[in-house]
Amino acid sequence: MIVEARRDVITLRGSLTEDEWPTIHAAAKVLLAEHPSGIIVDCSQLTEVTEAGAKTFLDAVNYIQKHDARIIVAGLPDNALDVIRGVRAVISQLPITPTVEDARASLGLADLAARPAGRARDVVAVLLVGDWERAVDLACRVADRRKHELHIVDLLRVPRTMPLATPLPEAEAMARRKLDDAERAAKSSKIPSVRHVERVRTAAEGAQRILSALKPQMLVVSIARVDEEVVELVNQVMPNLLSNPPCEIIYSRRPKEE
Repeated sequence: MIVEARRDVITLRGSLTEDEWPTIHAAAKVLLAEHPSGIIVDCSQLTEVTEAGAKTFLDAVNYIQKHDARIIVAGLPDNALDVIRGVRAVISQLPITPTVEDARASLGLADLAARPAGRARDVVAVLLVGDWERAVDLACRVADRRKHELHIVDLLRVPRTMPLATPLPEAEAMARRKLDDAERAAKSSKIPSVRHVERVRTAAEGAQRILSALKPQMLVVSIARVDEEVVELVNQVMPNLLSNPPCEIIYSRRPKEE
C-alpha cells in the first residue's frame, strides 16, 4: 500500500491487508502540527481492505480518542465499509464522510482547541444560543465601548452515540450561517472578531469549556424563551455561573410572549 501526505490530506492507495497505522501515524503527526484544526485520511483509492487491514482504523480510533485529534476518514469504498462494520469499536467511533470535500467543510469550522495561543486584546465572548441575534448586538456594544475583541462561539452538539469529531453537515451549515451573520454584525460595528465552533455533548460542557479556553472578561447570553435548545443552559449552567461568576456576565432574558 502507498501512503501519500500532501497539505491536510493523507491518501491511501492500493490494498490494505495489514495494520498500516504506524506509517500513517508518522504522517499524521507532521500534518496535525501544520493543520491543528484537523486532517483527512482519503481512502477513496483503496482497492481492498482485509480484516487484518481494518485494524489500522481501530488504532486510528484509539489515537484520536487519546489525543483528542481531529482526524476524519473520507471516501471509504463499500467493500471496505463492509469489512470495517465487522469491528464494532471502529465503525461506532470513526469519524467518516463520503468525500474529502465534506471532511474539509467540517474541519473548516475551527474549534477552541485550534485557536492560536495568545491574543492582543481582552475578550468579550458571545454564545450563539437562544436569542443569539440580540446577544450579538449586546456584545458588539460592550466590545466597542471597551475596545475588546469579540469572540463568537456556537455550540455544535454531538450525540453520545457518535464520535465527537463526526461531521454533521446540516448542523455545521447552520453554524456557519449563524457565525457569518454574527461576524457581519461585528464588521459593521468595526469590531475585531474571532469565530469558533465548539463540539460538545451538552450545553453545560460547552459553556464551561468556553470560559476555560477563552478566559473572557465578559460572557453574553440572551434567551427569548426557554425552549428545548436552551433549557439545559438555563436550568443547569446559568444558575451556577450567576451565583459564582468566573467573569462579568450579561444574561438577557425577554418576558414570555403572550
